Amino acid sequence: MGLPASLSWFFASFRFRLFAIFTVVTALATTFFVSLYVISEIRSQRNQAAANLHMLAVNLAERLPLPLFAENRGALLQLAQDTAALSGLYSVTITTRNAKTLVTLRQPVLVPQADLLSATVPVISHPMVTSPEEALTGKHDAAGIRIGTVHLETDTLKLKQNSRRLIMTAALISFVYWIVVSVLCYLALRKVTSSFNALMQGLRIMRTGDFEARIEVESDDEPGRAACAVNELGASLLEREAENRRLNEELVRAMRLEVQEEKKQLMAKLIETNRMTSLGLLASSMAHEINNPNASIRLAGQYLTRAWKDALPLLVKAADDEGDFVLGGLPFSVARNNIQECGATIDRNTERIAQVVQDLRSYSLGERNMLHPGVNINQVVKAALTIVRSHSKRTDITIVADMNDDVPMITGSLHQLEQVVVNLLMNALQAMPAGKGMIAVRTSYNQESNEVIIEVCDEGEGIPPETRERLLEPFFSTRIDKGGSGLGLFVANFIVTAHNGRMKFDSVPGNGTTVTIHLPTTQPAKTA
Repeated sequence: MGLPASLSWFFASFRFRLFAIFTVVTALATTFFVSLYVISEIRSQRNQAAANLHMLAVNLAERLPLPLFAENRGALLQLAQDTAALSGLYSVTITTRNAKTLVTLRQPVLVPQADLLSATVPVISHPMVTSPEEALTGKHDAAGIRIGTVHLETDTLKLKQNSRRLIMTAALISFVYWIVVSVLCYLALRKVTSSFNALMQGLRIMRTGDFEARIEVESDDEPGRAACAVNELGASLLEREAENRRLNEELVRAMRLEVQEEKKQLMAKLIETNRMTSLGLLASSMAHEINNPNASIRLAGQYLTRAWKDALPLLVKAADDEGDFVLGGLPFSVARNNIQECGATIDRNTERIAQVVQDLRSYSLGERNMLHPGVNINQVVKAALTIVRSHSKRTDITIVADMNDDVPMITGSLHQLEQVVVNLLMNALQAMPAGKGMIAVRTSYNQESNEVIIEVCDEGEGIPPETRERLLEPFFSTRIDKGGSGLGLFVANFIVTAHNGRMKFDSVPGNGTTVTIHLPTTQPAKTA
């Protein structure tokens, strides 16, 4: 292995990463603590120099009261020169209490103000004799009288020189310490990481798939215990490999069975698709076959309505002249209203048949009916009740309607929603035991979800759990033998979904069923 390859391997090794971490941490820690020491020492030296300068100023101030009081410039100058010569001061300034400068002594060398230390001390004169007032009152002015000020300045050149020597010495010592610690760390890491070579070699062999290889354990330390763990891992992997081969064989067999089952399900879906296609074709042909006789019935009903309107005045006059007579097995006074209602019923139901045929045709062609705004859910329920109540007259079932007048308008198809409610009501009628009980229809508005809600509740036998999951499947019905098509709930759910709504079933076997329809609206409910 050449030198570049050896260096590349060394720099990529775990040993080098640990060595780099230890050396960097050691260098940072050494630099941090040495910096703290240097800063603390420099600050201590500066504080000591400031304290010495202040003490020198205090000493000078104690010798100045008499010459300063007498404003003896010669004596003051001599004291300033003695102090400056003794302590190497940069400048000495003595002023009176009136800020009059008596002595200014400064060295000729110009030093920046930032490189100077200064101390200012007041000159205090204490009385030598007690005044009569103080003798009588017993009070003494211990503070004395301020008669002037001493201002001393000294340069920090020696402090800076001492600081530089301190920094150089500390840097040299920390560097030597870092080198020694780094060498010791490398030697220790080399000894620790060299014991992992056998472990790495064994792992390389196992990586090739030879789980029977074992690593020789030479010691009972951490690397030795790691080698034992790797040997145990190899034995476990060997057992797992045999187990995997067995599981793979079982998986292949299971997948073959699953493929066969999926083929069966796919064929069932294909048959279902063909049935739906046939239903579409049947619906398209039925639409054509039903529309013609339905149009004839509607025209005949309209003709009978017009004829009845023309004949009614004559019959009314005959009844007035000759008295009430029988018409269609009923007295004329009763039959006149029934015949008029029959004409309206023929017209309304033929229109509904035409709409259902149109929906069948649209479904067979994959079209969607147009949804119109301003649909009143209460009108939908009333129209459905008119149709369904004709069926409930032959039973003891009572249909109760509870409609909220503040329900907002929605966007939808009036005839399609009417078909949904009719289907639900017919299912409720068929679910009532022995043709007795009560069915409730309610409308409401949920302001939080901004939805119009239709609820159809019956007191029937309920829905068994095994049947509930298949309620919305096409062609599924528990009344196939009684003429059920299995398309009522499927079509109802299809229409509700087309209106961006949802249908929910709540049922307890033996305690009836509640079907809830949620339809969205963008119009807020009316407020009182």
